Amino acid sequence: RLSRRARYALCAIFDLAYNGAGEPVRVKQIGTRQGIPYRFLEQIFQDLRRGDLVSGKRGPGGGYVLTRPAEAISLRDVVEAVEGPLVAAGQADAEGWASSQHRPDFLWADLSEQMAATLGSVAVSDLCREAAKRSVRREFPDALDSHI
Repeated sequence: RLSRRARYALCAIFDLAYNGAGEPVRVKQIGTRQGIPYRFLEQIFQDLRRGDLVSGKRGPGGGYVLTRPAEAISLRDVVEAVEGPLVAAGQADAEGWASSQHRPDFLWADLSEQMAATLGSVAVSDLCREAAKRSVRREFPDALDSHI
């Protein structure tokens, strides 16, 4: 199960890719669309910026944009930007689990590796394609909205 922070980060990156169309998007807009508290989302975006997944632009017309194409950002990249590296083999004891001869401790590392592989195999662009296929509502930036 992913933490709330990781789920919110995934929703934020998805929203930026799906609704941003390469234009800066304000955190407040993302928070409103995704139902994420603004203050919490600001913290998440700082982690995403440190993870080099987004960059920010200040001032009028400012907001965040992806630093790479959505095809080049995996769900694993997003989760690791906000949670740190996924637990690798041999790290289970560091997480506070005492080793036991009667418990399947090998399982935690195996599950962690499988989850990391699954998240690594899905790109943000895959989410966007699936959302479009399922008719998820989309809002384009004002700069792309033309009136005749």
